[in-house]
Amino acid sequence: MAAHGGSTEENPVALNVAPMVDIIFCLCIFFMCSFHFKQLEGKMESWLPKDKGVFGDPVPNPILEEVRVFMKWDAATGMTTRKVNAQLVGSDEEMGSILVERIEKFKSLNRPETPVIIDAWPEVPWKDVINVMDICKRNKLEKVELAAPMPGQWK
Repeated sequence: MAAHGGSTEENPVALNVAPMVDIIFCLCIFFMCSFHFKQLEGKMESWLPKDKGVFGDPVPNPILEEVRVFMKWDAATGMTTRKVNAQLVGSDEEMGSILVERIEKFKSLNRPETPVIIDAWPEVPWKDVINVMDICKRNKLEKVELAAPMPGQWK
């Protein structure tokens, strides 16, 4: 009888490495995707203006070049007063010609996308606002915007 001496030829022990490498690779990808990288947002250098608080100088209003129609309700007369920038306007035809003239000036300055801004107080009836929009449409002024009140205005 022959003694078993633990020869490797009869019972070879082998470790298949391919599935283990696949699992390790998948785990590496999983942990890399779930890792939260450090955010450097708060550590970036920035030079922001300092807040002066309530008693600081107010921010000056920028000088805007625009075509703005101001509309205000006059309770004494029961009518809406209309101004194009600072010029008081009476009739619809006069308003149309002034608006076209101002927009043409902007077009000559190579600014064709300048809008007509309608700035109406809350007391102004909607029919008057729509009338101004119709005047713009009749004069082929397609870009018309409605202004919103500044914060703190019209309380």
